[in-house]
Amino acid sequence: MKIIHIVESFAGGVFDFLVDLINGMSEFEHIIVHGKRENTPVDYKKYFPEETNFFYWKNAVREVNPKQDLLALIELINILKNQKDIDVIHLHSSKAGFLGRLATRTLGLQNKVVYTSHGVSFLRKDVSQLKLKQFVWFEKIATKFGGRVIACSKSEAEEFRKYGIDANYIYNGIDINEVYSSNANSKDKVIIGTVGRITYPKNPKLFDEIANYFKSFPNIKFLWIGDGELKHELKSENIKITGWLSRNQALEKLKEIDIYLSTSLWEGLPLSVLQAMALSKPLILSNCVGNIDLVENNYNGFLFKDRNEAIRSIENLLADKNLIQNFGENSYKMYKAYFTLNKMVESYKNLYLKIKEGIS
Repeated sequence: MKIIHIVESFAGGVFDFLVDLINGMSEFEHIIVHGKRENTPVDYKKYFPEETNFFYWKNAVREVNPKQDLLALIELINILKNQKDIDVIHLHSSKAGFLGRLATRTLGLQNKVVYTSHGVSFLRKDVSQLKLKQFVWFEKIATKFGGRVIACSKSEAEEFRKYGIDANYIYNGIDINEVYSSNANSKDKVIIGTVGRITYPKNPKLFDEIANYFKSFPNIKFLWIGDGELKHELKSENIKITGWLSRNQALEKLKEIDIYLSTSLWEGLPLSVLQAMALSKPLILSNCVGNIDLVENNYNGFLFKDRNEAIRSIENLLADKNLIQNFGENSYKMYKAYFTLNKMVESYKNLYLKIKEGIS
């Protein structure tokens, strides 16, 4: 089976998703048509099976730019024209989702298309209401070009449906080959942390406000695993920022965390939280799309709507360290039940086979 992946946002969580998905079905032929971002790994090819082929999509840019987008569309059409015997075309993220569906419609390949947004653009909180309406319009128009919308979480699929866009979902999945238990009970210090790029969607300002509340507690420390342009917003003296780490290094640091805290404004289905669950961490997550699929309140953690709710949730866990242990074990159970890499790969493999066989 020949599968073409088209992705502008070839970095971060989308990059990790593709690495896991393609390595999980390496028996198929994979071609990646990709853009580049500042945090795209320089040696990105080494993460994929040797047989994977790459085409650099040089005109693809993140934001809407009519001239650049037209060039990117023409470039994409020319790349696809030269590919024979395509079975599936998987579009990743919003820009590839729009231009990819227009290109495949032009070439009569629309029945081979899967689109996964990985955090749909109309959920963004960093743009105006007018721009959000434009994003909704782009998504609705793109559905007219064909293809199947596959969200990466149930809550994201529900957001599509609110706008009359038919969408199903396949949960993201990860693979961590070890069972790890929290050791918070045996430590004097409690580390509360997160993983990700320090950008507006991750809401570092709120993370800082929460940490600052606990600055007078010497046994409570905060850890941000990652780096980014808004690192200056993490000002509280009890926050440590690791800077950029490799995937394996980030996982090693994640093991040090006792409570996983996400202050995100929006998500698709965050791989970093799945990693925390696989490492038996209790969760305190902002009540946003993507996050809400991963927490059962008072079972493996808490959802919160604002700073005060987040602080109360942390205090509840700190008051009873057995909860940290129990919630962490329950996170691991949820991970094993719903969010393993094998489950994700098998679901996409079944979908790809249906598309190849022309089954609707």
